[in-house]
Amino acid sequence: MKNKLLLLAFLLGLPLLAIAQSVSYTYKPLAAEGCYVSYSVAQQDSSYYIVVTIRSDRFKFLSESTMLIRTFKDDVIKLEGKHIDSSTESVGIVSGNIVIPVTELNTTAMFSITSEQIEKLNDGVAKIRITAIPMNHERTFKKDKIGKKLYEFLHKLFPKNDNF
Repeated sequence: MKNKLLLLAFLLGLPLLAIAQSVSYTYKPLAAEGCYVSYSVAQQDSSYYIVVTIRSDRFKFLSESTMLIRTFKDDVIKLEGKHIDSSTESVGIVSGNIVIPVTELNTTAMFSITSEQIEKLNDGVAKIRITAIPMNHERTFKKDKIGKKLYEFLHKLFPKNDNF
């Protein structure tokens, strides 16, 4: 019950968190599998998380997913995560006399990250792979787009040393 309440509190605060501190990109390897991926950070007690939201026409997270991150210094970071939310939106596009249905899936997972792994993010993200259904999301970067931003967001969450 306590875990469900923590998850509910986290989900209610997620929209505010996503607006305040997130980094994202659009990736379209093939027209049908194009997606929008957003990364944000969260803290619960002394644990830190990277929250990933994928918006596409078919990608969904597994109940327990894995995210592999390769830095520009060739370090590999393996994060284990849990699926926390999914939703669908359906609209119709009118083309001539035909209505074409379009469905968009929004799926969210949170991946636990340690302090040592956070420090490696400062090297930049060269490649990322996230397990999903029907296929894994994989993206290679020529220059860092998300690593240093996530590193900065996570460092803002670190507790300040208050001496009083």
